[in-house]
Amino acid sequence: MTDERDQSAGGERLPELLAPAGDEAALDAAIEAGADAVYLGMTDLNARRRARNFRPEVFPQAVQRAHERGVRVYLTLNTDIAEGELPQAARLLELAREGHVDAVLVRDPALLALRDEYPQIEFHFSTQTCIANSADVAAAGDLGAKRVVLARELTLAEIAAASAVAGVQTEVFVQGALCFCVSGRCLLSSWVGGRSGNRGACTSPCRVPWTVDQQPAGTPLSMHDLATSHRLDDLRRAGVAALKIEGRLKTADWVGQAVGLYRRALAGETLPGLEPATELASYTGRQLTDGYLDGRRQQLTGLAEGRGAGTAVARSTRAAESASPDDPRDSEATYDLEILTAGPQVQIRCECREHVVEWSIPKSVVKRAHKAIAVGAVLQYLQAEPLRGHRLVRAATDDPDFLLVPRASNALINHISTVIHQALKKRNAPLDFNLPDSVRLVLKPGEPDPANRRTLSDPPDRARLHADDALRFLDSVRPDGGVIVEGATPENLREIQKACRRIPLVVALPSVFFEDQIAEIEALLHVCGKLRTVVEVNSWGGWRLARAAGVRLESGLGLPVLNSLAARTLAHGGIQCVTLSIEAGRKQLEEVTTVCPVSCSLTVFGRPALMITRVELPESYLGHLFADRRGVRMVPRRESGLWVFRPQSPFDLRGARNTKLMARHLVVDLIGSPDPVAEWSQPPKLGDRPFRFNYDRTLV
Repeated sequence: MTDERDQSAGGERLPELLAPAGDEAALDAAIEAGADAVYLGMTDLNARRRARNFRPEVFPQAVQRAHERGVRVYLTLNTDIAEGELPQAARLLELAREGHVDAVLVRDPALLALRDEYPQIEFHFSTQTCIANSADVAAAGDLGAKRVVLARELTLAEIAAASAVAGVQTEVFVQGALCFCVSGRCLLSSWVGGRSGNRGACTSPCRVPWTVDQQPAGTPLSMHDLATSHRLDDLRRAGVAALKIEGRLKTADWVGQAVGLYRRALAGETLPGLEPATELASYTGRQLTDGYLDGRRQQLTGLAEGRGAGTAVARSTRAAESASPDDPRDSEATYDLEILTAGPQVQIRCECREHVVEWSIPKSVVKRAHKAIAVGAVLQYLQAEPLRGHRLVRAATDDPDFLLVPRASNALINHISTVIHQALKKRNAPLDFNLPDSVRLVLKPGEPDPANRRTLSDPPDRARLHADDALRFLDSVRPDGGVIVEGATPENLREIQKACRRIPLVVALPSVFFEDQIAEIEALLHVCGKLRTVVEVNSWGGWRLARAAGVRLESGLGLPVLNSLAARTLAHGGIQCVTLSIEAGRKQLEEVTTVCPVSCSLTVFGRPALMITRVELPESYLGHLFADRRGVRMVPRRESGLWVFRPQSPFDLRGARNTKLMARHLVVDLIGSPDPVAEWSQPPKLGDRPFRFNYDRTLV
């Protein structure tokens, strides 16, 4: 529908104003304030699972309410999807079709396999797909996307180049929180505790204080907030189709204010720089920036200001996670909590919607009492601030003065939030309407690829290396499955291939690249074609460029596979071997490899890129140890012109024994290794207990 909001005073069509709707109150606020469209999620499979979100029984009415006011509705299905979640994803698409949703935002390749079954719904590529250049946009168009949400780190010139691709609309974020890492390329929250930002469970570990070489450094990874209400003419001239406000974790009042500000700006009201957005910024207490648009990448992070001092609990969960006190709540939106401290460990019991979970936590030694938080204070906070729209109504403890270190209190609240989430999943689990036969046929798993016969009981057969280390490594080691080389150039590729002799060489393209790097990648691919080397693609743009070059394709960690349908989709795109998600837990890996119809690789050792960022920190930080109070230790490096943070110590699955998990290749990732030859040659000794990433815990 079109109304007066869609046109400027001069008559030209304005970009769509797209607002967040984390719950029904925020939806109504966005509609009343003049949004052209809203984006929202169900309780699962969306990138803001900590928001209250929408239950299946209220979702159709919410869509209808928006449509009656001429407001479009976009459903977010923008996470990595595990094998067991594929039917649920299809049911959500069915719900979207029945509710006449206008579009769905996607990340997982599996959903592309279902696109033809839902021609009534537009498919948009989420910012989680890391669309950072015109090749990425063109690839999305090839795959059937009507629109892409561009990476937030682009300049106006890069936005214009991306927006010039025919047939695909572009959408950009204009207000709200910024991530330090390029969206879809962050593993930090997953590394810390299995809560993946790529599955909507990010705990924002980048916002905490860090030390650099054991010296306090403040919060150098905590980004300023985005504000561009004074730059809308620039974005319109760049060809942007939609302006997106971030904030599904924010209150209805904040959403209404944000939409109102941008509606006035679109109407032509002159706004003096960042000043009009300062009231919006008071919500988080962070400074504002529009620096990326102009290519400014320095001084974009720093200490948050304006937040209440001495409220570590409030800071860890944010009022943003809570619904407004004025929001309507159903009678079941409550939970009970009991914390007992008398025994050798702290015992917790949480009950929500007849879902009861009991667990214990160790008693930490409190060395700084002034920073510790009393159990009674935690309970008071939870009674005042709802979690996932649920309020604590019955709280009990045997010792309200018992002190918890901040880390323990934060973990406690996150665990309670997870319990509530599980209760909601149980309640909403049915979604038991029948799927069409054609959809069931798409979902039906195929036979596993017989090439996947190497188990975790077998030795690794492949190494991943940087080009600078390749020649020295190949002088000593020749893995049967070959080597994957990052950072190769047309100049050094021939020498590396010669050193490989008869073992396979796979040339890896970067997982993030920008417009001015496309020509370099095309030149590299030209040489790969001449030398007949296999190319590993790690982004959709890389996939498109490599296909155009006519080379043989594999996919890497930048296009992770967590389900067999995603593997099948990539195979239909010409990819001969896929890479399993490095974040996956043991059970998730077993489930996908049991039915994976494509040969696959599993990374069993490495220092994965925990964060890839375009932010420019002080050069003095490069190569120095970043640490936080939870024990995270990581070191920044420059890779392909970007800052990349890798853990100081690797994860290691080589000592695991699991014959249920089968792959074609077991890869040892030696990027960032101080001695690649030694680390390849020295697997963990019997009895060692190396860190195994999410293998021993469930990926949330």
